[in-house]
Amino acid sequence: MSLVLPLLGAICFVSSIAYPYPSRREIQPSLLNHFVLFAQYSVASSCTVNHNISTGEHPVYCDEAYCSLLKAANTEVLYAFQDIFPGDTAGFIAVDHTDDLLVLSFRDTVSKANGQTDMGYLQVDASTACQGCKAHAGFWTAIGAALINLSRALEDARARYPSHRLVLTGHSLGGALATLYAVLLRVRGVYVDLYTFGAPSVRNRAFARAITTEWQGLGANYRVTHADDKTPKILYRASRAAVAGLVVPEYSQSSPENWITSGNGESVSIQDVQVIEGVNNEAGNLGRDWGNIRDHSWYFGGYQSMCGSIACLANDPGTVPKGVWGN
Repeated sequence: MSLVLPLLGAICFVSSIAYPYPSRREIQPSLLNHFVLFAQYSVASSCTVNHNISTGEHPVYCDEAYCSLLKAANTEVLYAFQDIFPGDTAGFIAVDHTDDLLVLSFRDTVSKANGQTDMGYLQVDASTACQGCKAHAGFWTAIGAALINLSRALEDARARYPSHRLVLTGHSLGGALATLYAVLLRVRGVYVDLYTFGAPSVRNRAFARAITTEWQGLGANYRVTHADDKTPKILYRASRAAVAGLVVPEYSQSSPENWITSGNGESVSIQDVQVIEGVNNEAGNLGRDWGNIRDHSWYFGGYQSMCGSIACLANDPGTVPKGVWGN
């Protein structure tokens, strides 16, 4: 592990590369709105009030300055969860009456236990999901515990709102957990859409191919990356590096990738989101050096900060430790 830790740490320079436009498929304006909405649901999972079990049912909290779409929606937290170990997983299940959605949002890295989950990069067998599949040990273990703790609450929510579309979302670690939970639901025949933002790789190539093609009839995958964000590619690159590759097993990223090319603090148009097709296609984020943390901290509004979610500071003023992935 000592050989790879320097590579898995923050290699934080800001790239000046001018991004080319690979053969692209332009997204629809409605999809851009979905990206913004679920990015806001993602950041809301960092707000303590939304995963604090003692607060009971209430609208999803998120500051209007950062979460205007979410704030305008008629929402209710149906089930809040935190302190699911191993992994210290937290988040919430909410109903969105405006958009007819059930949303399960996972929190990103904010604690030491979350960081330990991130660093569990050795792989374990995941053949219960697909043949030849292996998964990141830390993420797989954490989501196994979450599955046990959340299954009944999610089943109750689906029974209560059977016509609502189920969506899983998360940023960084939250996106990794959402990805694996979506797979485990699809294996059971549950239809679920998946929106992740700056998520690290969770699997080997066989697993990435399966996520790309095997469950297409059971929901859509929207893996969103931003510019030179280091997190989606750090395991991919480490597993292929001369030294780190001796200890880091092979990691791959699924297709398609929705790559935001606009800079930090800039508005995002449909022309700024490039759809990159193909497992491990380096025409997008994967091909942009080792990356930087600034681009990981900005998705549709600059809502992620080094001390947790800016949007939650008014409600949750405590300082959150910096995580392994730079959250």
